[in-house]
Amino acid sequence: MAPIFLDGRTSQNASTANSISIPTTNAYVLWAQVGLNVSVASTSTPIRVPFDGITTFKLNPAATNLTNRLEIIVVRGTNPSAGQIFSGIKTLVVNGSEQGPQEYTFTATDYNPPKGSGLLVYSVFVRNITGSSESDVVRVGPESFNAFAVGN
Repeated sequence: MAPIFLDGRTSQNASTANSISIPTTNAYVLWAQVGLNVSVASTSTPIRVPFDGITTFKLNPAATNLTNRLEIIVVRGTNPSAGQIFSGIKTLVVNGSEQGPQEYTFTATDYNPPKGSGLLVYSVFVRNITGSSESDVVRVGPESFNAFAVGN
């Protein structure tokens, strides 16, 4: 049986390069969120939610920390400490070759999430796990998150 498209959404925080300037912190900061309507999905077949995203960072050449590690997580729901379904790390090093914007892209899938009330919410958070000064790394765009739900 062919998959059935249930819903698809995009959270577009910044469409173009250098269109934002948001400092990173050591706390999780929300930068994307979508809600997918899966109410018509059959309760007897699994749902799959493929998703992808991009965020772009710029390292300050005068950073207090010469190496900064940024964590990007996707959670099912709205709480960064529960329901994590994806995590990735981007490392930025002050070495001359990383003076320009540094993109981080990801693609993953949430298999068989619970149908619940019929609305699946996905949130994307970022934090600087180095704990550096807020001026060390900024998010500069583009930033985009796409998700769609399919069932059988």
